Amino acid sequence: AFYHGQLIGRALAGRPARADHSAIPRVTFTDPEVASVGLSEAAARAAGLDVITFSTDPADSARGYIHDFHQGVVKVVGDRRAGVLVGATILQPRAGEMLSELSLGIKLKTPLAVLADVIHPFPTFSRILGYCLQELAKQA
Repeated sequence: AFYHGQLIGRALAGRPARADHSAIPRVTFTDPEVASVGLSEAAARAAGLDVITFSTDPADSARGYIHDFHQGVVKVVGDRRAGVLVGATILQPRAGEMLSELSLGIKLKTPLAVLADVIHPFPTFSRILGYCLQELAKQA
């Protein structure tokens, strides 16, 4: 709603405004948070993409261990032919905070190899993204 409000404001001010719904982040603020952006695996398959996925439990990361967090998931979805990220779902503490990087990657169609090379500070929750994107890039 905020995004669309900004677009309306721009249009009323006479500036060009066009909605881009390719990478809208979604967050459910539960404990832990559930966050997603882009396409799910099923939606990517239905769209005819050459789907690749990778998922892991954030408990396997140092921050997951520090917080004794279990039974979460980080799942990334890519298009093998295009070599890009098309979606992600995260279930873990602060999941919503991790979507910006993924949203930008999807919106700009950043190559998986580039996303996999991003440095994530140790021991942040987002560090698990680096691992997931590296594993996804190996499949592309």
